[in-house]
Amino acid sequence: METNNPGSESATKKLRILLAEDDKINQKLFSYMLNEIAAELFIASTGVEAINLHKEHSDIDLILMDLKMPEMDGYEAVKNIRESDKAVKIFALSAFSPETQGEAVNGKDFNDYVSKPIRKADLLKVIEKHF
Repeated sequence: METNNPGSESATKKLRILLAEDDKINQKLFSYMLNEIAAELFIASTGVEAINLHKEHSDIDLILMDLKMPEMDGYEAVKNIRESDKAVKIFALSAFSPETQGEAVNGKDFNDYVSKPIRKADLLKVIEKHF
């Protein structure tokens, strides 16, 4: 991530982030973890909400997409988003097995994978790889 203040390690480029997560506790947890790097944080509880928020805010830098959500799962939501935006970074979020990780990032839709539960330092490290 870019630093805004060369003398400060914690100063980072603030990102516009969309969190697509249906679990309210995970929403709060991720909001806390992303607080220091998010210029804005949009939260969607379904895949359909994630698509709509992305359409409204097309300058989003990062999407964290839960794979299993109501109405439309993360896979379908991301395919829809990729039709109009090939550049946005999208990370799959899942509490499922490591096989899911490979499945998620081997395709063209996801840029990376975050396994739940995750520690803040690990989440920030994955984000830092891409920004």
